[in-house]
Amino acid sequence: MGPPIAVMVLVTCLWGTSSALLAALAAPATAGLVALGGAVPLLVSARLRGQHPWATFLAQPALYLRLGTLEAANLALYIAALRLGPLPVVVALHLTAPVLIIAAALVRGRRAPTLPVLLELLLVALAIWLVATPHPGGSAAGAAVAGCGLALGSAACVALLVSVIARQPGPNHTATAAALQLLLGGIASSPLLLLDPPRAPVAAGLLAVGAVLLGPGFALYWQALRWLDAATASVLGLNEAVVATLVGAVWTQRPPTAATAAAGALILIAVGLEQRSAPRHRVPP
Repeated sequence: MGPPIAVMVLVTCLWGTSSALLAALAAPATAGLVALGGAVPLLVSARLRGQHPWATFLAQPALYLRLGTLEAANLALYIAALRLGPLPVVVALHLTAPVLIIAAALVRGRRAPTLPVLLELLLVALAIWLVATPHPGGSAAGAAVAGCGLALGSAACVALLVSVIARQPGPNHTATAAALQLLLGGIASSPLLLLDPPRAPVAAGLLAVGAVLLGPGFALYWQALRWLDAATASVLGLNEAVVATLVGAVWTQRPPTAATAAAGALILIAVGLEQRSAPRHRVPP
């Protein structure tokens, strides 16, 4: 169990670092560059393993177009949230897809309103209230709330991605599937570049973030899930918010405020509670 856990920790370090860098470098219009950069190493990896991405796409074009569209929306919303809201809270809210899924289940009557479920939702609401209250040295309340809303929107996209993939009859080649998701997401986002073209150094930096951090993180994530159960992997995934906070503080030379740190911690506790109470099962290789 040691190596898979180490791999999952590495994944969260890669993704946490990418979130901190995107908060500093990216704009919503440049989301496509990050996705395209992430798709390249995954496509290369898939071909080296003898997989055929083009044939895989032609076998289920509607599925991958839908995944690409959701990924484009996810990245654009997430980057916009990173630019507006406090970094620790935005990253933590981005990880609340499981909480959003149970909230939808509550609304549809598919899950009982148990005390743990209500506590999870209360913790998320309390965290948003914390960042919405003005504090010395903190983000403007309006921008912070807008960032939280956009982060929840990105989490909703992740929840939809999970739901779409979970409904598929069987596992595909994971490197190919992830590569197609990022590639089509990048293509779908490309027209936004015309609205706000980045300077060449920024564009190169965003492509590098995708290629060095996002893409390899996807590949290692699926590798870890061959051995870790979904609940353990998700709880370890909370480390992404911790890494993003630390890298962001070093990059900006500004530590998070106490309220921001507390809000992020509340959200992570909520996600952790849900993952600990979720059914424990392994993801098929």
